[in-house]
Amino acid sequence: MNTVKTSTPMKPTMQMLCRLLDHLWVRGLCLAAAFGLGTGLAMSATANAPVSGAQALQQAVTEWVAQTQSVDPGVVDIAPLDSRLQIKSCQQALSMDLPFASKQTVRVRCAQPVWQLFVRVSVAGQAPAEPVQVADKPAEPAPQPRQVLVAAVPLQRGMQLSAKHVRLAQLDTPGLPVNVLEHVAQVMYAEVVRDVRPETPLRSQDIRPTVLVKRGQMVLLSVGQSTGFQISARVEAMQDGRYGEQITLKNRESGRLLSGMVKGPNQVQGL
Repeated sequence: MNTVKTSTPMKPTMQMLCRLLDHLWVRGLCLAAAFGLGTGLAMSATANAPVSGAQALQQAVTEWVAQTQSVDPGVVDIAPLDSRLQIKSCQQALSMDLPFASKQTVRVRCAQPVWQLFVRVSVAGQAPAEPVQVADKPAEPAPQPRQVLVAAVPLQRGMQLSAKHVRLAQLDTPGLPVNVLEHVAQVMYAEVVRDVRPETPLRSQDIRPTVLVKRGQMVLLSVGQSTGFQISARVEAMQDGRYGEQITLKNRESGRLLSGMVKGPNQVQGL
């Protein structure tokens, strides 16, 4: 009886297993290489990340304070910046100085683009700056009362003033209005332009010269000195005139025109 011998196909199976192992090993190497490359790129990107304007500013201020005050940068503390500030990166070296007496405020300036910022700093172990002592100023003398003109009675608009309508009073200087009157003579031949209550200081804008000469009236013209040689004549006023104003006059007999200054009711001083 013939016996058929069968042999197990070991060789092909081993070849397939070896190829599978080779494939897995190569794939593992590729994955490892890819992982290493990705990690390296991430680290490189982190290392090369641009420094923000705020970070560059804080670093520059820290180094500047440490150098100017001869201290270690580790003891320099920068106050937090306002989060709303948009600090642009400076294209040139930052310029720093101390604009005030205290060393706790550093002024940082950039030329391109142009901006400046004040930064509060402190150095560990240093006492805060003492405020500057200002010498006491000598006390100013108390203001002295001032003698001014006030209304003695209620004054109504259009009223012609005289000495009986006003009086002198001592009032505190700080409470006085501007252009206050101080002499009774200032209200002579004057009229009120607005109502004024009693005891109210009179101002120059409260009065105006009253009309003492009216056009067409005959007035007395005086020429010369009242204490010496003087000539008087009756002439016609060619225009209205208030106290101190210069008006035109006419001699009716000769028809000649003259000029004079109003000095009182229907009284004119020749020029």
